[in-house]
This record gives sequence, structure tokens and C-alpha cells, in this order.
Amino acid sequence: MTDAEDVPEAGSDPQVRDLLVTAGKAIYWLVYPIAIGVYYILYYVFFSLLFVLKLLYRPLEFVLLPVFYLGYFLWACLLAPFRFLARFETLYIYLGIGALVGGALGLLLAFVSGSLQGPLGLNSKPEDSGRTAKQYRQDKRKKKATSGTPFLSPGYSSPNQISMSDSSRRSSRGKGVIGQTIMEELDSDY
Repeated sequence: MTDAEDVPEAGSDPQVRDLLVTAGKAIYWLVYPIAIGVYYILYYVFFSLLFVLKLLYRPLEFVLLPVFYLGYFLWACLLAPFRFLARFETLYIYLGIGALVGGALGLLLAFVSGSLQGPLGLNSKPEDSGRTAKQYRQDKRKKKATSGTPFLSPGYSSPNQISMSDSSRRSSRGKGVIGQTIMEELDSDY
């Protein structure tokens, strides 16, 4: 036998076990009334304080009620845009998924077309087929500047307009409503 086998276990001796049980019961019966007393004292103190605070809370709540309503109103105003946007949640999901799918397919298409342009010979630039719009306008301006002809040909103006000088046109304006209307139309041609 070894030394470990010679040592008795703590709970194996009946006298020690009875002593521990008796000590535990004695401590329980000594501590229990104190714990119950402390519990009831704290219970009544807590509820007495709660009653006093309720007495103070009611008038304070009455005085601060407008502040509470203002706070509720401001909180509702802050949440209103989010509540409005929540109605369109399904639309956001639909459009968001559409944007993701469209973006992914667009990137895929750009990658495929970019990779196929080289092998198919589509990278070459088209040859110039003639004048550009800028060159055409410049040529037209040069032609007008060198020709010296007026922009309005005499074939398009009325004979009265050619023969009348500015002073006679001005004097004929005051001759009546019809003449004035016609002269205003003629003046607006310029």
C-alpha cells in the first residue's frame, strides 16, 4: 500500500460529516433572519423612495409635457423621409439589381469586344472621306469675303423697298395703322 491509500477521504468519516452538517445548519439559522430583515428593510426603503419620486414625477411630467411633445414631433420629422423612402423599397431593390446586372453585362461586353477587336482587325481608323464641317465653313466664309456680293439679292426685295430711302420709309410710318404694320414687317426683314 502506498501513502495515498492510507489518507482517509474528507467526507468518509461519519463524525466529521455530522459536524459539518450541524455547523451548516447553525450558520443558516443565524444568517437567515438577518438576511430576511435586510431584505424587508431594503424593500420598504426602495418602495418608499419610489412613492416619493412618483409624487415628484407627476408635476414634473406635467410641466415638461410640451418639451416631450416637441421632442416626439422632431423625432417624427427626422424619421419622415426614411418612412417615405421605405415605401419604395421594392423599387430600390428592382432598380438596384437591374443596375448591378446591367453594369456586369456592360463590363463583360466591353471586355469581349475589346479582346475581339485586335484579332478581327477592327482597330484601324477610317480614312478621311473629305472635308470636315469646320473646313467647309471656312471655305464658305472665304468665298463670301472674296465675292463682294450682297447677302440679299435684289430679286428677292420688293420694288417699293428698293426705291424708298430710309427717310421716306420713316415718314410713311405715321400714315395709318395698315401702313405702319406693313412697314414694321418690312423693317423686321433686316
